[in-house]
Amino acid sequence: MKSYLTFKTAGVDFACDFDDIIRIEAAADKTVTAAPSFPEYMPGTYVSEGEVVPVIDTARRFGLGRRVRGEYSCFIVAKLTEGLDGRYDRCAALTDEVCGSVKLEEELSPPPAVNSESFAKYVSGTFVHDGKIYYVITPGLLCGE
Repeated sequence: MKSYLTFKTAGVDFACDFDDIIRIEAAADKTVTAAPSFPEYMPGTYVSEGEVVPVIDTARRFGLGRRVRGEYSCFIVAKLTEGLDGRYDRCAALTDEVCGSVKLEEELSPPPAVNSESFAKYVSGTFVHDGKIYYVITPGLLCGE
């Protein structure tokens, strides 16, 4: 049985394996500092428990539009198993809201294969719970390219 944290970005439901999550922090009291040469979907870094952590704007990364900083409610700080060439071992996904958790006994369905431009390339699988489709992200997939 696997447990997933569920969250929303730009009205879309996502999930992340609890094994990948380090902590969840409110975005309101955090300052994101711009970093030179970071990609457009990474607005910068912030300090989390004394460590500098790169921030990923999930709405931009998934092509779901630009968000205003105040519209985000939290950072989901997650472990990286790949990405960023080993420079960081974690990232912070900036999201609209954390919704809850889901425990699944069944395997994930494969991610939708639309095209190389879809956000599905950042998704490791999907599941349906209470009539909603959840896209399961793998934090390391968010950072590459």
